[in-house]
Amino acid sequence: MAVANERRQVAELGFVDRIRHLADAANPAFAAGSFLVPLAFLAASLALASTELLFYTHVAAGAVWFGFAIIFPAIIGPTLGGLDEEAAAAVNATLIPKAVFFLVGFSLTTVLSGTVLLTPDLGLGYGFAGTWSSMALGVGWGLFAFGLAVPHRLQLSAYYETLSPDPDGSRLESIEKKNLVVGLFEGAVMLGLVVLMTGFRL
Repeated sequence: MAVANERRQVAELGFVDRIRHLADAANPAFAAGSFLVPLAFLAASLALASTELLFYTHVAAGAVWFGFAIIFPAIIGPTLGGLDEEAAAAVNATLIPKAVFFLVGFSLTTVLSGTVLLTPDLGLGYGFAGTWSSMALGVGWGLFAFGLAVPHRLQLSAYYETLSPDPDGSRLESIEKKNLVVGLFEGAVMLGLVVLMTGFRL
């Protein structure tokens, strides 16, 4: 009954309170670190006016974002689908809050650092003004927005379902199938983005 009340209370929370709830579930230090650590490299790049450090930050954060975004639906999701309902619900309740903060922190760092790199007026960019760089930036920010709007919402739907005293296994399975489709789409777009980046680099 307490879990049911928690689920109902979370569903009734406003946006800021939901973020606080997720941060508490993820561990506040982990949630904060997921943003502060990658963004600290971006801040250091700007403070030192170091294009090399900025490029490293962009590539490293992008590798983490792209890798995790593919691994989650390709490996973690199917693995959870093979567990019994109680075990899957327990893992989801622990994993998803951490995954959301982690991915948002690294994806935000990726698109921000890429924007600085490809914006000559900011003084640290490579100065690639043109079709390739504009397309890459557009796709990067589009992926970031898509991540917030679709896969993260799906993951949070699974998380809130696990707060139920009797999680609906069929609903969780349906969410995992959608996550797989979304993950394949994201992976294809990410590979396309790599092609765009290769194009303007060469």
